[in-house]
Amino acid sequence: MSTNDAVFQRRNKQIEDAIDAQNLKQALQLIEKRIKKGEDTPFLKAWKANILFRHADETHQQRGTAETLQLCKAEPAVTDLDTLDILYETLQKMGENEETMRSIWERAAKAKPQLRDIQTKWFNIAFEGDDWKSAQKAAMSLQNNFPKKRKYYIWAIFLCYLLAVDEASSEMDRKLFGTLAYRMVSKAAESVPSDPKELLSPPRAIQSAEELLLLVKIYESQGRHDEIVKILDSDNLGIKSKIVQNDWSFVGVKLASLEKAEMWTEGLLYAKELLAIPTNEDEQKAIQERDDWAVWHLLVTAAQKLNSAETTSETQKFISEFIESQPKSRNAQLARLDLTHARFKSGALTQEDLLSGCQSYFDHSKNKLYCFGDLLSYLPSLAKDSISAFVKYASEASLQNEATGPFKGVAVINALKLEYCFLMSLDAANVSKEKVEDFVSRCLKEYREAGRPDRSSAPSTIESQPSDDLCVLAAMGLLRFSRNWVSSKHEQIPDVMLIRAAAILERLIADSPHNYHGLLLLVRLYLRLGAGSLALKTFSKLSVKQMQFETVAHNLFTRLATIHPHSAPPIEGAEYKDFNPHSAFVQAMVFFLSADVTSTRHRTNGLEYGSYVNVEGTIELQRRLKQSLCRRMWALEVKRVQRLVGGSPVGRYDEIARDPSPLVDQRTFDAFMNCEAPGQPTFEQLMRLGPLPQAQWVRSAQLTDRLLGLLKDMAAQKPISETTEIPELDTIIGANAESEMTPSEIECTKSNLSLLRLAVYLSGSKFVTSEHVEESFDQLEGWLNSTLKALATDGSNVSPLLLETAIFLQSEAPYAPTWRLLHGVLTILDSIKALAQWCSIASKKGSKSAKLPKDRVESLLDLGRKVHQSAQTNILVVKKQVSESGKLGSLIDLVVGGTGTSADGPQLRGELEKTLDTSSLELFCGELMESWDEGLGGVVAVRL
Repeated sequence: MSTNDAVFQRRNKQIEDAIDAQNLKQALQLIEKRIKKGEDTPFLKAWKANILFRHADETHQQRGTAETLQLCKAEPAVTDLDTLDILYETLQKMGENEETMRSIWERAAKAKPQLRDIQTKWFNIAFEGDDWKSAQKAAMSLQNNFPKKRKYYIWAIFLCYLLAVDEASSEMDRKLFGTLAYRMVSKAAESVPSDPKELLSPPRAIQSAEELLLLVKIYESQGRHDEIVKILDSDNLGIKSKIVQNDWSFVGVKLASLEKAEMWTEGLLYAKELLAIPTNEDEQKAIQERDDWAVWHLLVTAAQKLNSAETTSETQKFISEFIESQPKSRNAQLARLDLTHARFKSGALTQEDLLSGCQSYFDHSKNKLYCFGDLLSYLPSLAKDSISAFVKYASEASLQNEATGPFKGVAVINALKLEYCFLMSLDAANVSKEKVEDFVSRCLKEYREAGRPDRSSAPSTIESQPSDDLCVLAAMGLLRFSRNWVSSKHEQIPDVMLIRAAAILERLIADSPHNYHGLLLLVRLYLRLGAGSLALKTFSKLSVKQMQFETVAHNLFTRLATIHPHSAPPIEGAEYKDFNPHSAFVQAMVFFLSADVTSTRHRTNGLEYGSYVNVEGTIELQRRLKQSLCRRMWALEVKRVQRLVGGSPVGRYDEIARDPSPLVDQRTFDAFMNCEAPGQPTFEQLMRLGPLPQAQWVRSAQLTDRLLGLLKDMAAQKPISETTEIPELDTIIGANAESEMTPSEIECTKSNLSLLRLAVYLSGSKFVTSEHVEESFDQLEGWLNSTLKALATDGSNVSPLLLETAIFLQSEAPYAPTWRLLHGVLTILDSIKALAQWCSIASKKGSKSAKLPKDRVESLLDLGRKVHQSAQTNILVVKKQVSESGKLGSLIDLVVGGTGTSADGPQLRGELEKTLDTSSLELFCGELMESWDEGLGGVVAVRL
């Protein structure tokens, strides 16, 4: 380093130290001193403007803004990288200067076109900031100024494509850049030598499979599917070319393109070519890869579309010959059934033909668990008597089956699923208690007789078995149809049946610790029973990782904050997330925050390595995660947990929680076993904890979060700048609110809106009038009085709320809580805490409190305290019942034999006694009661 450089760095270090110490005045003086001594450089001017903008007072900020913008427009353009970095940083903090942020880099690149660092930095900033138009300009600048670097040309093509498919682009830009991408990539394709023996390709020619996939994406976006087929048939870029080398993924591209281009004759011929019956050992190995459903789908679809007797006959013959050659092929069997089904739908075949085809498929695949799912696409087309005949056939065929090893009992499982689906679910309202008991008993009997691995094995080494489905089926049968004979006013599925189903699934998990269907259903059962600590503990066994926080974790987290917000007692050897909801939510948020950083790095690296399709996928994934419904819900819910029970501060999630951008829902529900008849609600839908939260739920939670944030600032006497209008009730609680929100959530949101109006009025905002204030007081008083009535236990221990939300057996006293009780009370307490906080602020507001009638503020606080006390009384009533002696024995009796109107017949009782181990059952019941006690105790601990 030269002496001048050392001096420059030392002087800069002095300024940096002053900034780090928050001594902006000293930093400004040091810079002005250097400028006066002749060091009047754009770098120091930009730094000075940045420091001015950092000042708290508006005068300095305005000077900083003006000087920054002046430098951005200066002639000649700033080209020093350090200066550009400072200007860009200041513009970012200023906000609303996107065009200027782009122009400083573009002007610098034009001023010094041969200085690659400027253009590279310009591209990286734009690309990482999702500014495709600016990145495209930077890429074009790079490829024009540095033509020997071929990657810049491909980058320019890729950015044109991103602009063309970006929904945020204008119609004109989509058309313009789509056409440009098509022309540029077509030119790259034409430049590939037709002779594969040529070793050197022109620099801008397509040289890799990744670049060819980019061409495919661009052509697809332009609807040029026939041209994709033509290219994949060519010598220089086709499937057999040096670039592709028979990569099967491109075969899939060609299959899809043939279908999208509606090239049915060519598609039929190509599918037959791929599925040519092998004549030697090498071809036999090759057919295993080509026996793909995508190939068979095109074969059958093309035959249907061509719709000639000759084509259909030839296709049938082809499939039959293939099956004769490859009798184990699932896809060939499905293709035959698919063609039979299509011909039945067209009127060419009869019910008997389709029935025979389904029976033939069952005979072939009955020892595979996929058999039931495959048949669901075809059986609903049959008449009711034909379906009954098929189920009877399947049942008889399964009993005659002699499969051994891993296939033992699978045929029976498929037959039972068909029975559940088409003889029970399809006619659920008329299914008798005797029929359900018989079905559940047979499931349990088959499960016991299927044989299991030795339980002495380590849990980590015990794999799930096909027979596990029998336990899940038994639990589903009890849950799905028991409401036909058990009186249940408020729930589709009686709570007593939830307990019995959970006991059956716990037996399954003892045998198969990693059974996903069983664990996931258990999580839902425990949540519905209000046993939040058991739900957390069970969920930990699913080992949810990475993207599953987006797709699967909702099965635990939905409404967890208003069911079990407090920590359960620590579990030895477990992580905090396994018993502490706050930690569980934080871990989920850590995934979302780290995923954004990781995906940005991956897409930048992917671009450098030329993985363009993967980069596009990463960009789309990053967009979906940023706008994730779950991400916003968990940010709002962890803040609710912190409000209710304390814990580490969660202000770092404020920006996510308040994000108003559109939502993307990536929750999946297919991990639950579903054997419901087509057209019926899935089993998972029947097991939800209230309506499925979506955008309206998020808006209501954001309103509550806004209220609590405002109250917190007011309590800390921070300057309040509530310049945003208060939303109307209809925009928060719309006409379809009941499809997303529980009654408790709806009522409490209404009250929170009234509280927000009063809080904003107290802050001096003009958005709230005196009429709004009067309406808000009336609404809050009405809600508090109606809540007190619902919680009233005068003259008895049973309030209207308990009557609706607690578990009752054969006693007038509530037996145990449900999620509805805990959710209702905690939702109320969340709003009551906000009310108490507002009343405290209103009573200390000095002269401004004169705007509000003091007696009404005091009345609200008094009513709020009474609601809190009544809520705690209700919880203590149930807590006392759970802790009473003799409850463990009655709970065991309930699981084994039912109770009251749900008492079992001897067949089911006998099977349950044989299936459920006595000591394990006692442990299950004991843990359930402990979890109830923990949950109720957690609610009692919530203070105003």
